Amino acid sequence: MNDVFVEQIVLQKKSPLQHLKYIGIVLGILLLNLVILFFGVTRIIFPVTFALSCWFGYNILRDSRIEFEYSFTNGELDVDCIRGKRKRNSLASLTVRKLDLLAPMTGEYAREYNSKSIRNRIDASAGEKSDGRWFLRYSDESGAETLLIFNPNDRLLYAMGRLLQRKFKGDLDALERAQ
Repeated sequence: MNDVFVEQIVLQKKSPLQHLKYIGIVLGILLLNLVILFFGVTRIIFPVTFALSCWFGYNILRDSRIEFEYSFTNGELDVDCIRGKRKRNSLASLTVRKLDLLAPMTGEYAREYNSKSIRNRIDASAGEKSDGRWFLRYSDESGAETLLIFNPNDRLLYAMGRLLQRKFKGDLDALERAQ
């Protein structure tokens, strides 16, 4: 049998604004604990508040780590979001043959991914400014036009491109040689 299975995990890159939020959370925890420590009556509860605030801060920072998993199995593409390496949510599950278009996010195809007919946008890429971003357009179960932005590797692109033929806007021969 010619079963095809390609899996890829992409880590979302943090923006400078997100890094500032993390610094703010840490500084807020430190400030809260310093205030509790320096007030005479509340010194008794300092160990409890310190432990709880550190635990909450750790959980917030851990859950901010976001990974996207792309799984392609025999014509079916599943895109999942993994938060903190423990919470998994399915973002999209679709049949590749039913896609309207698969193309790189370049100026050449800007009209396609900025179309007014797109109702839902799913960004499962490493970041807005990351290299190798592609998009695919499809109609979801309710018939709404949906755009999925992601960072596929060459193996995933080749596997999907073989099924799409005319709807694939990349160089399939170059991807085949890279295999």
